[in-house]
Amino acid sequence: MNPKDNRNIILGVGIIISFALLTLSVSTYYNYQKDARQESRLNPDAIDNMTIEEIKVFMIENRDRPPILNSSDLLPFMAFIGLLVGTLVYYLMSDKVIRQEQTLKKNTKIILNFLTFQEKKVIETLMENDGKVQQYELSHLPNLNKVKTHRILQTLEQKGIIHKEKLGKINKIVLNKELHDVLKD
Repeated sequence: MNPKDNRNIILGVGIIISFALLTLSVSTYYNYQKDARQESRLNPDAIDNMTIEEIKVFMIENRDRPPILNSSDLLPFMAFIGLLVGTLVYYLMSDKVIRQEQTLKKNTKIILNFLTFQEKKVIETLMENDGKVQQYELSHLPNLNKVKTHRILQTLEQKGIIHKEKLGKINKIVLNKELHDVLKD
């Protein structure tokens, strides 16, 4: 799947979930306001049994009482803000990452054009074997022998394209991880 498609899918899902959280937080807020209004109202049956002074005291107490908003009521709103900001940052930054990957691929292909035919053949063999191969296997490639293979590997190692890992008396040749990732695409 194309990275731009993934990016658009993530953006869409992030925005949908963000607005679902916004709807939930607005709904929670309005329910809270409704409950606060209910608590501040006098029950019609209770009014008949109260004096005017008691009604005044009740009204003054409820007017001066600050609304109590639980922090858990703010969680959906905070989640909305966090998810929306995170989604937008991901969307904006992923464009940069995609451009850098494309530039890296282009630069890698240009650099590979400076290699000799035999060096390219060694890298192709490494790619066919998931970036790892034993040195003696490379000496069996057409037009290569042990000496030529050794010289080619020294050159590639100096350029930072490969590195050798000792396995007893034999060497395991490993392609640079970044180069392997770029070439396998």
